[in-house]
Amino acid sequence: MERNPDRPAEAHRALQAFEEHAALLHAVACSMLGDRAEAARVVEETRVRWLAGQGDYSAGFPNALIRLVTVLALTRLRAAQVNGEDHIGPWLPEPLRGEPDLKLAESVSAALSTVLDTLDQDERTVFLLHHGFGLAYGDIAAVTGLTEARVRGIDARATARVRCEVPPAGRSGGR
Repeated sequence: MERNPDRPAEAHRALQAFEEHAALLHAVACSMLGDRAEAARVVEETRVRWLAGQGDYSAGFPNALIRLVTVLALTRLRAAQVNGEDHIGPWLPEPLRGEPDLKLAESVSAALSTVLDTLDQDERTVFLLHHGFGLAYGDIAAVTGLTEARVRGIDARATARVRCEVPPAGRSGGR
């Protein structure tokens, strides 16, 4: 469904949908990029494009917005890869201050960072969208442009790596 910027009700609905899901979009972008500032830039670009009518209402608001933010985050990751960067920013979140469970939070963050670092770009995207944000395989396929069967295969491979059943791509399995 194409949006008409002259229609105030539709523009208001688009803005309302974005605002309702902004926190989720930031979480998706931050999980994919590993950098809060870069995630904020991707979410802002998502907002601009969404309000300019570049989003697809047909997928439903959350899925359409997740698709747009995922595509933009993947574009940033691919650009970083072309420039020789492993990933954008550090994987660990900003330090937690004054929390009683700081050591536990730091160890969980370090473990998650290590796990995500073993996955390639597609595996990380599928794993985070499915296991982190609960998206169905069909929705992930729509977001990434892959077939549902391919998404299931990528998730199986990523899950096996997370469970340490398969060595990461490009790394030897020897001890």
